[in-house]
Amino acid sequence: MKYLFLLFFILYAEASVGQEVFEVEVEVRENSFVINNTAVDMIANENFLSAARILEKVIEDDPSFHAAYLNYYRAGSQVEEKKEKVIQVLRKGLEIFKEDDEMAYYLGNLLQKENRFDEAINAYTEAIIYSKINGEDFPLVWAYYFNRGNCFLKTNQHSKAIPDYNYALKLSPRNSDVMTNRGFCFYKINKKSEACNDWNEALQLGNKVTERYIQSFCQ
Repeated sequence: MKYLFLLFFILYAEASVGQEVFEVEVEVRENSFVINNTAVDMIANENFLSAARILEKVIEDDPSFHAAYLNYYRAGSQVEEKKEKVIQVLRKGLEIFKEDDEMAYYLGNLLQKENRFDEAINAYTEAIIYSKINGEDFPLVWAYYFNRGNCFLKTNQHSKAIPDYNYALKLSPRNSDVMTNRGFCFYKINKKSEACNDWNEALQLGNKVTERYIQSFCQ
């Protein structure tokens, strides 16, 4: 999704996001760019806590600055004490940036890591819905389905996981991780032949994890 920022360099900047309009002082927006770039460098150097702290100020002062939310996720998700704050910030961002599939996906990732699977499934479902609007050519879209499928797998909803893995493979063919997990779900619903086919193909693609599955369940 692309967001249009209309800058008027007289008194203030006006940012149009979805149906909302934010008035942003030019100096504030320029400062947001500088701080965000600094945070990107910090993230590259794995200085995640400092990056998260300075991005919090950007989001507070300039809530329509889109890049700050994504980089805040990249930084804050690496800091245990910041994870709940990142969840709150991403939820806030999704209220401002309507139908942002990438942001919804990142929210789902963090919720899944916290074992909040029902919430993660909802976030991934939003990401999937938004991707139908924004276009499935975005390179992460296959992972929306893969990770929702993983949440179904982890909550023993194996039959629900399989259609998500099928679609992930449609978008990312010959993906050995997807095949490995789909094979596990096939096995759990007593489709041994399909499971072994997936595991053998994943092994041929270089996924060594499936060797033990094949040895244990496919002999």
